[in-house]
Amino acid sequence: MKLKLYSSAGKATQKSVECVDSVFGIEPNEHVVYLAVKAELNNLRQGSVKTKSRAEVRGGGKKPFNQKGRGGARAGSTRSPIWVGGGHTFAISPKTYNMALPKKVRRLARRSVLSDKIKMESIFVIDSFKLDKPKTKDIIALLDSLKLSGKKLLILTSGFDEGLMLSGRNLKNVAIIETASVSAYDLIDNEAILMDKASVEILNEQLAS
Repeated sequence: MKLKLYSSAGKATQKSVECVDSVFGIEPNEHVVYLAVKAELNNLRQGSVKTKSRAEVRGGGKKPFNQKGRGGARAGSTRSPIWVGGGHTFAISPKTYNMALPKKVRRLARRSVLSDKIKMESIFVIDSFKLDKPKTKDIIALLDSLKLSGKKLLILTSGFDEGLMLSGRNLKNVAIIETASVSAYDLIDNEAILMDKASVEILNEQLAS
């Protein structure tokens, strides 16, 4: 499978880039993608929420009033969950939401998303991100040339590029991530993906079965 290659200015060229079929041309597995996204979102949760049970609420050691003679309901403690300021009936304690997935499942999820993006024609590859110096207007001009302006966009770069990061960090709905560390959720949470040629080679090598 081959994808059209654009210049660093966003102009179409006669060149193309080779995409491995086992990475960009498989039948997407929706359930595996669901598991990968669920695992990543779960792993982002802090799990630090905490409420106090009646055993942890301060006070309440003494019976608040006599059992009989008041004409009201009996009470044995001010820590009762039915009292204002009492403990929670089913108190919540901190816990971990971490969800582990096998490496093969995570890789299949990324291949599935990339293959689906290819079918939707929402992956664009340029020769390289060449910036003489950090300028947001250069990135805007590139996106305008590719007709990607206004879309929620993921930019994949083959390595850390400070100029690119500085140029694109103020753009709304644009995320810049290094290709080697991209996840299934990163790939699916956008309308289009823009990457350099070297990123395609990284994905070919990293995800090929």
